[in-house]
Amino acid sequence: SAVATAGIEAENAGSASGLFNMMRNLGGAVGIALLQTVLTKREQYHSNVLMQSVSMFEQATRNRLEQLTQYFVNHGILDRADAARRAYVAIGHTVQKQAYIFAFSDTFYLLGMALIVALIAVLFLKKPGHVSAGGAH
Repeated sequence: SAVATAGIEAENAGSASGLFNMMRNLGGAVGIALLQTVLTKREQYHSNVLMQSVSMFEQATRNRLEQLTQYFVNHGILDRADAARRAYVAIGHTVQKQAYIFAFSDTFYLLGMALIVALIAVLFLKKPGHVSAGGAH
C-alpha cells in the first residue's frame, strides 16, 4: 500500500488509498475468475486425453470393467447390467478425479510462474521517497 500511494499529496492520500483498495479487490475477483476458467479448461483437456487411454479396445480397460462389475455383484447388486453400469460410472469418476488432479497441478504451475514474474517485477520498483501519513485507516 505504501508503494502504491508513494508520492501522493496528503490531501489526496485517502482517495488514492480507496482507489488502490478497490483495484486490489477487483484484480482479485478477476484473477479468481481467470484461474477458475483455466482450471475448468485444463480439466476438460486432461479428461479428453485420459479418455483416449481408457477405451474398450484396451484389454486393461475391459479387465478393470469386469473386476468392478464383479465387485458390485459380490456386494449386493444382483442385476449384472446395473453392476456393469456402475462399473462404467466408477471408471468415469476415476478419470475425472485424475483429470482434476492434473488440472490443479497445471493451475499451481501457472500461479508459480506468475509469482516469479511478480517477484522479478518487484525488484524494478523504485523505493518510495517520503510516505505521507495522511489517509491512514
